[in-house]
Amino acid sequence: MRVSARLLFPAAAFVTCLASPGCHSVESPPNAAASPKSVPVLVATSGDASSPDAAVTSAAKEIDLLHSVACVVAVSSKVDNPKDFPEHLVDGKLETAWNGRTGDLKGYIAFRTPAVTRVRRVSLTVGFDRGELFTKNHRIAKVRLSRAGKTLLERDLNPDARGFQDLTIDEAGGDFKLEVLETKPGTEKGWRELVVSELRVFGYANGAPENPNHLPELALGSLDGAPPRREALEGKPKAGPFASVAELCSDYTRAMSKPIDAAFPGDRYPGKIGPVHCAPVKEAAPVVTGQGSPFRSAIVVRVDDPERENARLVLETAKGFALTSVKLWSRYHDDPGCGHASEHSFEDAKLVTGARGRTVLVLRTLATDVYWLGATDPGGTVERAYACDEDEAGAARCEGPLVTARTEGWPPGWDVASGQFPKVDADKLVWTFRKPAVLGPAGDLRLGP
Repeated sequence: MRVSARLLFPAAAFVTCLASPGCHSVESPPNAAASPKSVPVLVATSGDASSPDAAVTSAAKEIDLLHSVACVVAVSSKVDNPKDFPEHLVDGKLETAWNGRTGDLKGYIAFRTPAVTRVRRVSLTVGFDRGELFTKNHRIAKVRLSRAGKTLLERDLNPDARGFQDLTIDEAGGDFKLEVLETKPGTEKGWRELVVSELRVFGYANGAPENPNHLPELALGSLDGAPPRREALEGKPKAGPFASVAELCSDYTRAMSKPIDAAFPGDRYPGKIGPVHCAPVKEAAPVVTGQGSPFRSAIVVRVDDPERENARLVLETAKGFALTSVKLWSRYHDDPGCGHASEHSFEDAKLVTGARGRTVLVLRTLATDVYWLGATDPGGTVERAYACDEDEAGAARCEGPLVTARTEGWPPGWDVASGQFPKVDADKLVWTFRKPAVLGPAGDLRLGP
């Protein structure tokens, strides 16, 4: 028995990501090729491609640095609107945009990449690339790009061209500043803000560690002005059991609202989370009933914590419903999701006899992740096992996860052009290692021979 959820992360939060380069629509049908917009590109160059640093990276893979390694992006200002965030500059969506302060038409965008990286290309849209908003707003006509205070180039851009326009350079990582020197006014004369849908910085990671949430730190006015991460408050939902899933979710939302609101009060991307922090989702749950099973039913719910959105398993016993530690998928709230595709499934579930004759449910999940703009591991499939039984109160409890198998690299049939891959068949994968999950003499979950 196997049920699955296929996601172009994040699950349903973003409808459209950039089709080029490397980001795809959440709603793309399986095996359907993406349809990238025609992107006019203006190329300006600087740097010495024959330098020793350039030679080191000649055989490396060029990636989107801002969404792959630890970077900082700063903007000169932001518009006085609580629904506009600087993060819209790098969220992978053309239908959102960074809006500068009214009148700040010669503002700037700065970015910092790790010193070990190599920056080869800066790509940006010259305006708000969304319908009539493109022509109604000011568009960038000329820029200056510098590194550590030294001018690399000054170039004209085409203010009438939608899509990305490129500045090609070849520089070591560090602090860069892109200053706007001229703009072309839009048709709405009262609109006097700099507006940019997207910024991308391409180059080589050269061993820089991967950024797990795939979004750079954002700051106002200075690259050193990024606000520190807030210390997460602890929420304590009741363990259960509950009479219904609705009662369980109501208690969870009540217990977690304060710490989640403290982490995301609305002043940073993607804004406030919620207000509902627990709800059933359509992902099919494993079959957990059978002779001697302590469980009557199973359901998957989406729950928020102060850092992530998660899909977790709820199990029903004779005493009621309880939220378990079994996790089907999770994502950071501020992860834009582009450059990432995944499939998550319940592989199987079986009843076994544990210590002292107790019946235990052992279930396995499969998680396949693909990062085609990633700086380090391009992805792979991981098999995890859990062991579930009843606690003293009669509520479900689960031990795990225990990693029982792993592959490395992209799954068979992966198509980078469409961001799709065929349904993963565990029996056809080439595993780096794979062990069975067994119960030890004390009933503990462990790897078998």
